[in-house]
Amino acid sequence: MPKLKINIFGEGIEIRQVQLDADRYQQWTEIALKKKRLLPDLLLDPFFYYQLKDSSITSILDLNATVISGVLDKPKSQIEIWFNRHKVLKVKPNQLFNEMVLFPLYQIEKNSAFNSNELEPGLYSIKKEIGLIASLELQIATDRIEIDDFTFTTSVFQNEQFLTDIKYQNQNLNVLKNDTLTTYQTGFEIK
Repeated sequence: MPKLKINIFGEGIEIRQVQLDADRYQQWTEIALKKKRLLPDLLLDPFFYYQLKDSSITSILDLNATVISGVLDKPKSQIEIWFNRHKVLKVKPNQLFNEMVLFPLYQIEKNSAFNSNELEPGLYSIKKEIGLIASLELQIATDRIEIDDFTFTTSVFQNEQFLTDIKYQNQNLNVLKNDTLTTYQTGFEIK
């Protein structure tokens, strides 16, 4: 069966809303006060989890959270679509977000998971990264692919547009790997 592979390079973003139960939130807030730091900053500190001595939580990745991530609409970003080991299409994200065209070139769906104007109360972390954001793969039954078979899902956070998901004929692609370097990370709390 032919293989469809998509490589997404460039600048990425990850927005994470952490869900803590009331007891853990109270306990960690007291620890943050003792350390004279804010809880969102403490959640980003890897030594905080080591000092907890809780083997079930070794990083922020182990906490229950709602996560949305993707590639930002920046000049360095690009999407490569490979089919049977041949590069068939190279797309810049600004082509996806361009609304000044006579007819749309791609099927775009909008996702409003995190509307920065109406965020729910909670703890948030934002991470920006650069590199191979994702390498996706899918075995397909046909010997041809059409650009209309792809659906690109986009989102907006703090006036930055980003591509969150790519589907082929309403099928999710399997994530093979990612290789990124974190360039910026911050946390905040909305009460």
